Amino acid sequence: MKVLLIGRGHLGTFLKKRFAVPDHLHYTGELADIKMFSNLAVNTAGKTSLEWCEANPTETFRCNVIAPLMAFRQFKTQNHPKHSLFVHISSGCVWDGPFPPIGLGFTPNEPVTPQCFYSWTKAACDGLLLQESQGWNLAILRPRQVYSPLASPRNTLTKIRTYPKLIRTQNSMTSADTIALTIDRIAMYPDHALNGRIINVYDRGVITPYEVGCMLATAGLREKPELLEKKDLDLTLKPKRVDTVLEDKFFEDLVRPPKIEDEMPRIIQEYKKACLTP
Repeated sequence: MKVLLIGRGHLGTFLKKRFAVPDHLHYTGELADIKMFSNLAVNTAGKTSLEWCEANPTETFRCNVIAPLMAFRQFKTQNHPKHSLFVHISSGCVWDGPFPPIGLGFTPNEPVTPQCFYSWTKAACDGLLLQESQGWNLAILRPRQVYSPLASPRNTLTKIRTYPKLIRTQNSMTSADTIALTIDRIAMYPDHALNGRIINVYDRGVITPYEVGCMLATAGLREKPELLEKKDLDLTLKPKRVDTVLEDKFFEDLVRPPKIEDEMPRIIQEYKKACLTP
């Protein structure tokens, strides 16, 4: 695929290597100034630190809401609606669960329940993009707790390594490989007939932060974590960290994602090599 990749963070860095994106198709500047050199654009740019977003609401709103909307408008002026695809990376953190009232995972059309300013901006941008997507092929991907083999500070594995205590609450997690596979699949979707669709993206099954911490400890990447009660975490951390389990039949039928119990050990071994490489 000839992909115009937007963003230089954890996921942007991973996808650049995964799709072999040349430098001239990897855009890291202001989204308002972007020129679309490809009919397939993937936007990974945005502010993700919950604390930073709370402390800098104006800049967060500009980066997470206004900039993606302007990039999509630019995309529409420079491409044909039936032969182009704009992929926007959103977040599964727009819900607080881990499960909705019916006891299954949150589906893409479930009403959002943002618990912090970051989540609110992601949900707001999704809604605005959908309003402008009529007749255009737009896919909004909502991954949850993205992890990869990269030794990046934004990698969920890196974050979990730093917490001495971890909760045992079920969550969805998403391998960066699963995100890449999803982009592959939707790019080949018949006639790109998406026309504004939110897609939950996740590895099949659930896992807890404590389980991941124990797996990292077994790999020699941290000490075995202590257990922390969720209610105690909520008392000490502001803004609140959400727990979310995702579900999406369209995604599972199209992508056939890996099981979390298979994907997590594989990625941790690759991640360990990256951490030990000078």
